[in-house]
Amino acid sequence: MLVFLILSLTLSSVLVLFSRSLGEYRSAAYQAGRVRAKMLAQSGLETAILVVTRIPPEQLYQFGLFASPISFPLGNGIVSLTLQEETGKININRLVHFFDDEMDLRTREMLDRLATSFSLSYEIWDAVVDYIDENSTPMPKGFEKEQYLQLNPPRRIKNSRLHSLEELLLIPGFDRRLVYEDIRSEALQQERSMDFLTEEERLAVTKDDFILANNLTTALPYDPLEATGERININTAPYHVVLSLSEFMTPTIARKIIASRFRRGGRFRSMAEMLQSVPELSQRTTGDITLAQEIEQRIVFQDRLYKIVSEASLEGHTAHVMAYFDVVARKITSYLE
Repeated sequence: MLVFLILSLTLSSVLVLFSRSLGEYRSAAYQAGRVRAKMLAQSGLETAILVVTRIPPEQLYQFGLFASPISFPLGNGIVSLTLQEETGKININRLVHFFDDEMDLRTREMLDRLATSFSLSYEIWDAVVDYIDENSTPMPKGFEKEQYLQLNPPRRIKNSRLHSLEELLLIPGFDRRLVYEDIRSEALQQERSMDFLTEEERLAVTKDDFILANNLTTALPYDPLEATGERININTAPYHVVLSLSEFMTPTIARKIIASRFRRGGRFRSMAEMLQSVPELSQRTTGDITLAQEIEQRIVFQDRLYKIVSEASLEGHTAHVMAYFDVVARKITSYLE
């Protein structure tokens, strides 16, 4: 009986040890799978960087790489890449100057017009300015440290640049519906039913244009003081951003710009090409200045920043990595796993 008891205890100890070892092995195998999937996603990111640095944007557009994700086999797994051009959106981080902590009037002017086209109060940006700037003087409809502490629940003001649009949800006046959903009323959506749109309007304006987040970005170039980083890429700007370029920009001209760039393969190469396609840009605004001359200093014709999302699937494991890439500096400006 003593021998039997010793054997039983020994067998029990072995089974416990084996169970623990098996659990550790499975945990290690799971972690190793996740690491391999993450490395595969990073390889996909490197592939995307090679693509955007070596292939002209005109060809990328023609291949449809900006329209939908592309998937391909890589390293015994599958990688899906999504490319987005960011320079065509209004950068809310440009609301405040880097060098003197003062509000940038040109960016504010564009955002005010954007809010108006969305039937929002332009005063909504006051709270964003206060959230970014480092001073403690509130804007007329803004919020500083004291007001954030009085919220339920209390919050901390950042007093720095936003890293993502999700941070807007921390600012009073913004919520998920306002930022990420079509905020038009049901009646207005029906009014803009596809049954009543011309062919040009179908090309120029889609339901995605009425989502605020699709018109904004927080991505900054590698050198945030780079002056051209403040300009809008006219070839990728959505309808409401084009409309916000000038108070003299009309819905008709904005739609014609977007429809014309579609017909030219997705890209204008110069202001001369734009004027040829959209002669309405020659109309006078103030004095002897034309609309084309007014917006020329606010636009560029090549994108500088690309948002790259790489998703990898390998042996039942998935991994996502996201980066903003400055194609001029050839540097990753932001990275998230």
